[in-house]
Amino acid sequence: MGLIIVGVGGPSSSGKTTICNSLRTILPQCTLIHLDDFYLPDGEIPMDADLQLENWDCPEAIDWPKFQNYIDEIRATGGDVLPVESKESESLLKLSKEEIDEAQTLIERKYPELLNSHVVLIDGFMLYHDVAISNLFDVKLYFRAPYQMLKARREARAGYATSDGFWVDPPGYFDQIVWPQYVLTHKYLFLNDDVEGELKEESKKSGLKDIFNDNTKSIKQLVLLSLDSINDALSHTI
Repeated sequence: MGLIIVGVGGPSSSGKTTICNSLRTILPQCTLIHLDDFYLPDGEIPMDADLQLENWDCPEAIDWPKFQNYIDEIRATGGDVLPVESKESESLLKLSKEEIDEAQTLIERKYPELLNSHVVLIDGFMLYHDVAISNLFDVKLYFRAPYQMLKARREARAGYATSDGFWVDPPGYFDQIVWPQYVLTHKYLFLNDDVEGELKEESKKSGLKDIFNDNTKSIKQLVLLSLDSINDALSHTI
């Protein structure tokens, strides 16, 4: 069985987890790993010096050596490893039964390589901040949405399970921490450092597949775009 490791990255609230859960539902052999499960313990999360708030959205909040070792283990075992125990909750947005049946039929007809492949999905907000981390993936899906839409989605969330408890964003957290950190860590990928603009040519050539989730496409359409990218990469590795 072939192995393909798919990075599903992008800013917080861009729809990564929803699409990953949908792909896991329809792919015959699929494992889903969440970068959020590699956060440092709560007491080790960096503090923003000016705001005196925990900064959960900076690279330093993640145990990168542990994450990279885990990806290396996936490669070494052909994917025959158990996923880490996840604290990530299921998305409320899902494919309908009819859409699942249709997608599975489409895979059999249009993407036969996926029937004999183990697809490992890596869902994370900081997968492309660093070239070395980005290069761990065979496919690099980059989900995006406009700033105002991301802010509204993030602020509508109840909170997040952590290794030691539960985190709720304090008022203003998106504008003070989440968005500035995303801009800081991802602007190098874009023309004129504009994270709401166009990717640089070198970013596209590196394999980033730019997918907009601005409420103009259904979950089904986003899933099909993702399948196209995964199948295309798999076709070039066999």
